[in-house]
Amino acid sequence: MNTDEATVFRRNLMALHRRLREEHVGDIPLNEVLVLGAVDRHGASASPGVIADDLRMARSNLAALLRRLEARELVDVAPDPADGRRSLIGLTRRGRELLERDRVEREMWLVKAAAAALTPAEAKQLLAAGALMQRLADFREHPERP
Repeated sequence: MNTDEATVFRRNLMALHRRLREEHVGDIPLNEVLVLGAVDRHGASASPGVIADDLRMARSNLAALLRRLEARELVDVAPDPADGRRSLIGLTRRGRELLERDRVEREMWLVKAAAAALTPAEAKQLLAAGALMQRLADFREHPERP
């Protein structure tokens, strides 16, 4: 891949990313859904620092989002039993349901869009490309960075 091809690929990828974000029509702002998703991805190791790093978000901004999510009873924030100075974040039942609903809505849009815009062969190509994109996402030139 050369730089011109990389530019086209990045633009196409970002266009799809923006389009998927448009499909968020839930009860809470998208940035809060992104926090719920990060908490879900990290499971039992979800701490404010881990979530902030995952989302490339300032810790102070994350703290405000966590307070709102906790007030809405979408997350629980509790002391880490192994290190009382740290907090661990978990999804409540309500938070998990909201996150799942948001994911299902966006996935349903993706299914409809793929069926309408792609041939079955192209849909298979897209799935294969998704696996390649994950490999790119996992690549770390500097492994010490999260």
